Amino acid sequence: MSLPFQKKTDDNDRHKMKAYFQGLGMSFPIVLGYFPVAIAFGLAAKGAGFSFIGAGLISLFVFAGASQFALVGMIAGGTPIMVASIICLALNARHAVYGPSLSTKFKSRDNHFLPLVSFGLTDEVFSTALSELEKVDSEKQMSWLLGLETGAYFTWVFASFLGAFSGDFIIGLLPAFKTALSFALPSLFLTLLVLMIDRKTIVPVLFSAFVAGLVILSGFSNYSIPAASVAGPVMWLFLRRFSWT
Repeated sequence: MSLPFQKKTDDNDRHKMKAYFQGLGMSFPIVLGYFPVAIAFGLAAKGAGFSFIGAGLISLFVFAGASQFALVGMIAGGTPIMVASIICLALNARHAVYGPSLSTKFKSRDNHFLPLVSFGLTDEVFSTALSELEKVDSEKQMSWLLGLETGAYFTWVFASFLGAFSGDFIIGLLPAFKTALSFALPSLFLTLLVLMIDRKTIVPVLFSAFVAGLVILSGFSNYSIPAASVAGPVMWLFLRRFSWT
């Protein structure tokens, strides 16, 4: 005979497991984007002199795409490891605001896995969670977020190993795949952007695109992404301050 509190605990566990798999399902667009990009990283790391194990370990412990590419590029170019590490930390400084920003949507009282989910907050995971997390019941949010991050993390690590181990073989079989890899990450960001667009975000998104285009046409294409990344949030704050309050 099961006790009442035991039945309640079992129900809670089932609900959390269901939320976990719902989060895992939500990671599918991220998985589609991560797989080719992580293979490209594995290829880049192998080309820089890393073994397939070394390439996989970088993804396992760093889990930050842009800084990983920068890291192997700098090491291949002879940059001291300490200097390369400092630059990678600077590239990842934006992650420090992801947790506080997401906390406005996060109502769960289950704090046991906070260090783990903090590690898994990549750009793509953060943007998906920011738009979807508030739709999840507060008691299930942690499980949902863990599911979302599981799909993203294990895809990235697995594909990094795969790219370093058999990337040359894959490119040999599918030469066009090498060209497609360069479009994988921009396509991923574009997909996530489309999913996030609503009445409140459309103006900042269009303003960011306008600023990026203006900077490119001015001949400073290297600064287009930083300029757009500042312009969008500034416009959002302006609209929130003067229009939405």
